[in-house]
Amino acid sequence: MAITNFQVGTGIGSAAFTASADTAVTVIYITNKTDGDGTVDVYVVPNGASVSANHLVYSQLSVQARDTYIIDTEKMILETGAKIYIAAPDSAAQFNATISTIGL
Repeated sequence: MAITNFQVGTGIGSAAFTASADTAVTVIYITNKTDGDGTVDVYVVPNGASVSANHLVYSQLSVQARDTYIIDTEKMILETGAKIYIAAPDSAAQFNATISTIGL
């Protein structure tokens, strides 16, 4: 099992996680560190593809002030090179993401 921590930015920049081998994502924690509510977008992008609306799995996910949203209902299986992007468009809130994975 591995843990990846990521500081979420306002735009889609670097990937929050890149699978270096076939990998199962067991849980993603998205924490709002501020006193104001905010939203995030989460994308899961196959190897070789670019981030687009076609890869959006959570759109404007609302995370209350000083709260954590947990994505753990369904495990995601990522192929080698697949990426997860998390962005907080137009949000004054600041988010951290923690991604737990296990190799297959």
